[in-house]
Amino acid sequence: MNIYLCTGDETLQDALKRINENDSEGRVFVLDEEKDRCYIGDDAFKNAPVLVMKQNQYYALREA
Repeated sequence: MNIYLCTGDETLQDALKRINENDSEGRVFVLDEEKDRCYIGDDAFKNAPVLVMKQNQYYALREA
């Protein structure tokens, strides 16, 4: 699992673009800002290949 921390005014879509451009395994991810929000300890959090943290909220990316 990788964790990506958003910086300053970076949006979730900006983070997704950067993650997709730089994934070392060439994977492509998708993110639905409402459906993919997750919480520490839930299954989405535990099983996500990549987590994004923005303003103390976590989002579990899914492979496309």
